[in-house]
Amino acid sequence: MKKGKEFIFPENVDKDYGIWKDYTLKDFGYAALTGLIGLILIAVPPYGLILILIKIVIVVLAMTIVMAILTIRPVSSRRNIKACDHFKMKRRYANRQKLFYLKAKKRGDFSALEQNQTKQ
Repeated sequence: MKKGKEFIFPENVDKDYGIWKDYTLKDFGYAALTGLIGLILIAVPPYGLILILIKIVIVVLAMTIVMAILTIRPVSSRRNIKACDHFKMKRRYANRQKLFYLKAKKRGDFSALEQNQTKQ
């Protein structure tokens, strides 16, 4: 008893366009933005040898962190869920509107009401 067509998408389908080894165009954009910020950091004076080396280490560390976040898959059986999406989902879940329900009262139980009236 179907009401219409049923569409089944495999779990490994992703909406983004994959370019190279599970990296998408958006992932390369994040990496390029991090690299551009790193080049700007290196170009800012002072230009001492030790300071340049410290800046390069900071840029390499930042690029490694960005690429690690883009590569990590929090659910190993689902290749289409990325760490960024997982963190966003958890943040939205924590910030959602909470619903609280009151305990339902029994409609046929008048014994408590009768006990209160007899005490008075």
